[in-house]
Amino acid sequence: MNKLVKSLFVILFLLCAIQVFADKKKAVEPTLEGEAKVQFDYAFMEGVRFKILGDLKSSLTYFDQCMKIYNRSAAVRYEISSILSLGEDLNLPLQLMREAVQLESDNIWYNLLLANILQKKSMIEEACKVYDELIAKHPEREDFYIIQVDLYTSTEKWEKAIEVLNRYEKQFGVNEPAIIEKAKLYSKMDNVKRASSEIMKLIKKYPENTDYLGLLAELYLSHNQEKKGLQLLNRIVKDYPDNGFVQFYLADYYRTKKDSLNTEKYIRLALANDNIDNNLKVQYLLKLLVNQADLSLSTDHIYRYVQLLLEKYPGDLSVRTLNADFLKRENKLEECKKELEFIISKEKNNYLVWEELMLLSNQLGDTAAMKSEGLECLNYFPNEPLPYMMISLPMLIEGNYAKATGYLQKGLELAPDKSFIKSQLYAYLGECYYKQDSIEIAFSMFDSAIAINPNDIMTFNNYSYYLSLRNERLNQAEKMISTALSADPNNATFLDTYAWVLFKLKNYSLARFYMRSAIENTEEPSGVLYEHYGDILYMNGDKEEALKMWKKALELGDDISDNLKNKIVNGLSVEHEE
Repeated sequence: MNKLVKSLFVILFLLCAIQVFADKKKAVEPTLEGEAKVQFDYAFMEGVRFKILGDLKSSLTYFDQCMKIYNRSAAVRYEISSILSLGEDLNLPLQLMREAVQLESDNIWYNLLLANILQKKSMIEEACKVYDELIAKHPEREDFYIIQVDLYTSTEKWEKAIEVLNRYEKQFGVNEPAIIEKAKLYSKMDNVKRASSEIMKLIKKYPENTDYLGLLAELYLSHNQEKKGLQLLNRIVKDYPDNGFVQFYLADYYRTKKDSLNTEKYIRLALANDNIDNNLKVQYLLKLLVNQADLSLSTDHIYRYVQLLLEKYPGDLSVRTLNADFLKRENKLEECKKELEFIISKEKNNYLVWEELMLLSNQLGDTAAMKSEGLECLNYFPNEPLPYMMISLPMLIEGNYAKATGYLQKGLELAPDKSFIKSQLYAYLGECYYKQDSIEIAFSMFDSAIAINPNDIMTFNNYSYYLSLRNERLNQAEKMISTALSADPNNATFLDTYAWVLFKLKNYSLARFYMRSAIENTEEPSGVLYEHYGDILYMNGDKEEALKMWKKALELGDDISDNLKNKIVNGLSVEHEE
């Protein structure tokens, strides 16, 4: 009702503006003659013109001139009030509209604006009196009754709202929305007898519509008259076995009574019912999932219902999407990916599924799929930033930095300002530019990423590491990696970076502790970790152990420095450390 009323108000005031505009040529008051008439007409039309242009200050100036020429004009009062009522002080516009209505009591638009101002000032009773007069003069206007009902309802004047609805029914006959609204109001007053008699009007007029029987049953059940309510519902189920809405209602009812057998029975009947749209079934199962803790239902239990739908409707995409969601919740990522691929094969223009599929491929580390899915997605959604990022990541991993940069830049242009994806694009661009020796640009990209997402610990790590490699801004690097490590204290990559920054700061003892922690927290430490550890041990004076670490790094051979062999032969000089 509230949304309808708001829409009606908008329509009414648009119509009001149109009507007033159409009457501009008639604005000259009959008592005005000669020069006064010309001046009034000119000022009035200029006031209207500036109002349409949005220059309300100039508009008020011209309407003020009109009042000075002729202060008995209802139209000028309306125009001034319509502008002033946009503000917070409604006293003057209220006074003006009361005067306007006194001058021209039959003008609908003046009365509507007066009622609206009264409503804004919470003077609901007086606003309703205005609508009483409007309805008396225009009994054919349904919208006036609806607005008045809403006004009384907003102040919990249920009986008065019902009186208006009775007048409405007398004027227009038995009408479903009005009858249902009356029943709701009687229900709020705990008058089940009157509420049920209203619903019975609909049952008698539309005997073939079982929804009204269901509404009556719901009324009884909500007012502790369970016997009557269940009798009605069982009657509906018996006479109309395909009424799925009642089946769902009974399932919910029995669930509140902890009657698991009947709950299961009616859920399964409803899910297998071809007369219910599958989207509604999906929504019902999602409702169970959201409330599963309160309902004492396990995810496995709910998933059995999903399987029932899958068996009966294997080609329904809404059901397959629900299944994909459950598979993801159960961390069955490969199976979830297959479901999403099936959905995409049938429905290419669903971006949300594309997005879920690309992110899942990223989570699975399937770079080939990320690239191919991203490229295909661009055929349908060229203005979405995520596909560009997904295409670029495999290129970044492969070392194709120039091509990756192009895709990332395009994604950056499309990404919303200050969005998470924009910060990620900046971070990846930082990686690309660094690998292409555009150091200053790379560091500015990292700065932009952190400015958007100050909790981006992975960018903190990478930025810190690159600064340490270049012996630049080491204090800033130490601060950033400390923040990252605080968020994830057992992350071996972060421990390694922190140890290396400390090493560059010549805090060798503490660097040793963190590098050892990095190796202990890594299942298969890389060659670079052992090389770093060797460097740190050497500068701590443990040269024999350092030599062992360097040799181990050489055996592994991944991402080691060019002068590792020289370290093994000659040790680590100060120059090497620099």
